[in-house]
Amino acid sequence: MATMTDIARAAGVSLSTVSYALSGKRPISESTRARIDAAITELEYHPTASARALALKRTSLLGLAVPQRPDVDDHVIMEFVSSILSAAHEADYDVVLVTAEDRTRTLRIVEEGKVDALVVMDIVEDDERLPSLARLHSPVVLIGNPQDPEGLACVDFDFLAGAMLAVRELHDRGAHRIAMLKPPSAGPGGPVPTYARRARLGYTMACAELGLEAEVCEVAPEPGAVTAFVREQVLSGARFDGLFVHHEPALAMLGRAMSQLGAVCPDQVQVVAIAPADVASNGPWEVSSVDLPIPAIGRTAVAMAVERLGDRDVPAHSRQLSPTFIPRATTRP
Repeated sequence: MATMTDIARAAGVSLSTVSYALSGKRPISESTRARIDAAITELEYHPTASARALALKRTSLLGLAVPQRPDVDDHVIMEFVSSILSAAHEADYDVVLVTAEDRTRTLRIVEEGKVDALVVMDIVEDDERLPSLARLHSPVVLIGNPQDPEGLACVDFDFLAGAMLAVRELHDRGAHRIAMLKPPSAGPGGPVPTYARRARLGYTMACAELGLEAEVCEVAPEPGAVTAFVREQVLSGARFDGLFVHHEPALAMLGRAMSQLGAVCPDQVQVVAIAPADVASNGPWEVSSVDLPIPAIGRTAVAMAVERLGDRDVPAHSRQLSPTFIPRATTRP
């Protein structure tokens, strides 16, 4: 591996001149810079991360706190990670992953200067990490919309507006007994993701607006539980004629159960889900959906972090991405 000494020898200049050329601390002539650049290319020189960080006064690394709780959807989480990796690469940053539940390590990588900024995924209500994150001197961006963000920057999809849109679309297409299908709650004192609270609130607000009875059905993401729900709540007495699904792991199971049990969709029951496009359009059925724009959320989170790195006077603020309804096979025209 080539060193700065090798570059200096090949270019016929002093070691300090190579250092100035790489750091930009002092001006050097164009001809000298050209010789140094040619030597760097010929010897395939790459400065060490520590040297580059010292020269630029930044690490060119973003920290990303990724949740690993048993109840999170790994597919969706990895879509977020992929979108953030791509956006960071475009901004000339690399990404350091850290387990979100390890609060001590998450804080340490920022406090020790190992990353320039931090993006934290899957924020829950009354998140115990927020006061500590708010005290950090480096920019922090939350993916989530807590009721009290402690002055931190936030970005998320507008789940409240998305849930209201889903219910309105079902109602406009003739559904009048609309249930919300969601995962089981974590129990008293358990974590409540901000998106779960906002989606449920949006559902109940839309039902109140339209004069509908709101009923939230918690179903485990297991084939047997989903099949039982369809048999007992959709087919038996046709209790529901519309389903608003905020339960991505159960979406494919729901399609298979309805097909196996002969529940006719959309004539008998209509379905709208909040889900990424690939989840809604791939599988046993193509589900009408309020699109969850994961790539846009990831890009926005990175852009907000980079923006604050470029100008520390930019105030922390919240951004919510507006919902879009995409009709597919599970709703009537």
